[in-house]
Amino acid sequence: MKSRGCISASVKCFKSSSGINTFGVAAVNAAATLFVFILLEAAAWGAYASVRVEGLNSWLTEGAERSLNAVYEHIPESESKPIKEELLRVVANRLLSGYSVDTITIDDGGYVRIKLDMKGVPMDWNAAITPPNLSHPVDGWFEADTAGMSKEIESLMKGVPLEALSWGDLDLKSAIERIGAERLPGWRVSLMVRNTADGKVILEVAFTPDQPLTLAVTTRINSSSIPVMLHSNLKDDLVKGFAPVIGIPVSWLDRHKDDLVALSKEILADEYLVEKARADPFVSAATGAVSTLDIELESRRYAAWVWMSVYAGASERYPELGLHFGRRVQIVPHWDMELYTELILQLNDWDLETRFGMRWSPLRNIWLGAEWSNLDDLWWGRAGMDAWAGRPYAWLRYSEQDDINAALGVRVNNFLSIELHYDSRYSDPWNVRALVNL
Repeated sequence: MKSRGCISASVKCFKSSSGINTFGVAAVNAAATLFVFILLEAAAWGAYASVRVEGLNSWLTEGAERSLNAVYEHIPESESKPIKEELLRVVANRLLSGYSVDTITIDDGGYVRIKLDMKGVPMDWNAAITPPNLSHPVDGWFEADTAGMSKEIESLMKGVPLEALSWGDLDLKSAIERIGAERLPGWRVSLMVRNTADGKVILEVAFTPDQPLTLAVTTRINSSSIPVMLHSNLKDDLVKGFAPVIGIPVSWLDRHKDDLVALSKEILADEYLVEKARADPFVSAATGAVSTLDIELESRRYAAWVWMSVYAGASERYPELGLHFGRRVQIVPHWDMELYTELILQLNDWDLETRFGMRWSPLRNIWLGAEWSNLDDLWWGRAGMDAWAGRPYAWLRYSEQDDINAALGVRVNNFLSIELHYDSRYSDPWNVRALVNL
């Protein structure tokens, strides 16, 4: 059975059954020495002189120099070099546990050079990364980010005596955080030292998430081929699939934005509707406390939607109910073609207009084609762009008798669109049309 002991507030220690590691006495004595100097010599401290320390690992050097500089600043300038050297030797031996002073030299300019030797036999440190409790596939992201990190930490610790952590624990933590800054933004480091029964010393590095955290992931599905009424099941499954990213740091999720996009595509690929429609999702992500995914989901096999329209500002126009159904193919790669039928029912007198057409998509979301209408037995050329939520769109129909039917609109959300509508066949050609997309 192992019990615990503490190196400091930042680094914890376990003890093995064979003995106990005790720390802190040297740090207390050194602190007392500092206070004695400050209280006795406060009125007589001289100008700042630089102290340089040799013999320490680089991440320990800055803290040691900072402490010894603070001491040296409070030694009266009038003291002789031997006294200054002896005072620095006493303080350094007490303060820098695990090391002893080899030589101290002070030049005529006040520059101090202190060379340290490590006490005892160099320790063989082992570093172990303790990952947080994450679910698949997020645990794989963390594992990939920390690959090789334990070796870097062991390189930092090479030759450092265990006693040095009583005064260098915060510097060690800062050094490890610098290693993980790019790999693991948003994760806070905590350290623990454990002695095993066979005499090994293991530095365990654990991580906890820091604010801000990911609280939710919302999705917006835009599609000109899959009916809006079928989107709700897809959204529900996406919400369930994104559960593993809830509670992780926002900054780390931003680093893994591409993985989040890949996860959404993986979830959608398992959907029956997406599989049968051979839908090809295009996903963009914006990370934040509430992250948002915009998903453009277009079928390469079928296109279907239902709408109802209401006109305002035109006495000759009445509500309509419309149905579009198309079959899509790709004769040329990346160039979609669709054969379609549209049925438009006038709700005032139940007249039915039937349109048969063919259209091509030379560019993403742009369509060009022609259609025949039984209402006037005419061929119409047609051009337009898909209407996606939150974006403007436009379409134009031009008949062989020079009639023009066009609209400029915006899709407010997946269910509602507002258009400025024009139809030259009517005496009052301009009106506003609202469409409810089903």
